[in-house]
Amino acid sequence: MKDSSEKELRAKIVGSFVKAMRLRAALTQDELARKLSYSSAQFVSNWERGISLPPLDILARLCVVCKTSPDDLVDVLYSYQEEVLKVQKQELRKALSRATSRIRG
Repeated sequence: MKDSSEKELRAKIVGSFVKAMRLRAALTQDELARKLSYSSAQFVSNWERGISLPPLDILARLCVVCKTSPDDLVDVLYSYQEEVLKVQKQELRKALSRATSRIRG
C-alpha cells in the first residue's frame, strides 16, 4: 500500500476522530500533549494529520483525558484497519492480474 494512501486514511478516520475528541474536551494540542506527558504538541498534531497513530500504551489515557468511550476509539481504530485492508486487497488483486496476464503472454 502506498504510504500516502495509508496516511490519508489515518488522517481521515483516526486523525479526525482524535481532533474531534480533543475539541470536545476543549483542549489545545499542547494541553492534550502535556496531559499525556508529552513535551510537545507535535505528537498530537502528527496523530491528527495522519502522520502517525497514537501508541497503544497511550490510548487508555487518551480516552480518559478526552472523556471518550474506549469502545468508540476501538471502533474507529478497527474501521481504519478495515479500510487499509480493503485497499491492500485491491492492490493485491491488481498486481496478481497484471502478473498472470504477463505469464499468459
